[in-house]
Amino acid sequence: MRRIFLVLILFAVLGGAAAAYVMSRSVDAPLSGQSVSRAVANRRPVGVILDNFSPDARPQSGLDRADLIFETLAEGGITRFLAIYQSQDAPTIGPVRSTRLYFNSWAAALRIIFGHDGGNVDALQQLPSLTSVFNEDADRAVGPFWRVSSRQIPHNEYTSTTKLRQYASAHGGSITGVGTTIPHKRDSLPIGRPGRSYIHIQFSYGDYNVEWQYDPGGNDYLRFMGGAPHVEATTNKQLRAKNVVVMFTDETPASDPFTPGAIHMRTEGTGKATVYQDGTAIQGTWSKPSVDAPLQWLNASGEPIALNRGSTWVEVVPTGNSVTSNSTP
Repeated sequence: MRRIFLVLILFAVLGGAAAAYVMSRSVDAPLSGQSVSRAVANRRPVGVILDNFSPDARPQSGLDRADLIFETLAEGGITRFLAIYQSQDAPTIGPVRSTRLYFNSWAAALRIIFGHDGGNVDALQQLPSLTSVFNEDADRAVGPFWRVSSRQIPHNEYTSTTKLRQYASAHGGSITGVGTTIPHKRDSLPIGRPGRSYIHIQFSYGDYNVEWQYDPGGNDYLRFMGGAPHVEATTNKQLRAKNVVVMFTDETPASDPFTPGAIHMRTEGTGKATVYQDGTAIQGTWSKPSVDAPLQWLNASGEPIALNRGSTWVEVVPTGNSVTSNSTP
């Protein structure tokens, strides 16, 4: 209502053409910092849980268009992704898999339209209480998901940002409004960038360990997984990130009657974090006071760290796992 009222005032004061121009001017997207229209900047984010089982789920579709990607362990040493889309649409996202309590927590913080296929019992029991999340479970939501014949079940289910938003709109869910804005900055100047560097992340064993290689030319990080370039299925291009955030947290056993080896990753409270950008490493902390509170990355002075504009990968690593880098402080 407030937005409509402001538009009417603009039309009255400036005239139709001038008001339309003001409303269509580009602004910074809240999660990526990229230049988008005001309408896009006001879209509710969409989040999807993606499979990473090796080799059946690889390569994935749609990771190259996400603003934020959370990567962490599921169980058995296998990692899984929560990809968040706000500034760009993705016509194909998948394979889609099930959620966990900790993915729910990050979803609640970002107030997303949430696409997944089932989940552990505790995660599914929690979702109805998370009023900031519009839940679209493939086990119950007919329409936003489809399966392909070129891959084996359960690694063959897909969705799209358009279908997830359409389903939310048709079933009483808001498709506008962003709950979190991440501070952003400009890239460092080429003359001040360091040389090539790397980040090694040990999640479990070979297929699931990750490396990022800093490219000074593009001022971004190229992603490798299991010792090979991690590519997007449609374009076959290697995935890149403008920022890589490593968060350390506690991993504990969890009980689930249908998931042997279930785990829990702590998402509330605080912990150590390192933000890699511009070929440098910023030591700090992560902070998330409650399940639906925003997640922040803070520097040594307790101030939010501004990220470079573009995609950000958030690597959530159990405390004690090895993360090594030769990035400069």
